Amino acid sequence: RRFASGSRTFYDILEVTPKAKKEDIKEAYRRLAKKYHPDRNVDDPEAETRFKEVQEAHATLSDSWKKALYDQDLQFSKFGTNMSQQVDREQWTQHWEKETPEERQARKERYERYAKGERNDLPRDHLHTNLWPLTVALVLGGTFYLCIKVPEWFDPEPHYCDPMHNDKSVPL
Repeated sequence: RRFASGSRTFYDILEVTPKAKKEDIKEAYRRLAKKYHPDRNVDDPEAETRFKEVQEAHATLSDSWKKALYDQDLQFSKFGTNMSQQVDREQWTQHWEKETPEERQARKERYERYAKGERNDLPRDHLHTNLWPLTVALVLGGTFYLCIKVPEWFDPEPHYCDPMHNDKSVPL
């Protein structure tokens, strides 16, 4: 895949598929880092820029949070929005440099809670799902009880469906 602008994606740089696992990404990074390391390619001026591209691609794709954001960006940029390509990396990360250590720690803790699935910024669930089995049992039991007991409320004498009950015509 390529961005709408035609530039290479991080998957192209690391020579892996978008469905590659972390182990595959790590292996591709190590292979390409060795291949393009500036110390091994002293005579190649392009090796350093390729090495930096490989490092940036690995830094993004090895972190599951960054990879998810990158994949989302990749997905929507092919539909023509291409918003992330118009914004420099320095522009959208400059507010990180202004945050205090306490704010940075709070952001880190928030991201960790999100990764665990704990979201305290969402409204509480008004329907307590752990009480549903009890609620269903009470409704069904109450309906059954009412169907059996309601006739006794209107006709207090016992009523039996057997026509031979209290039949005086049969001698005993």
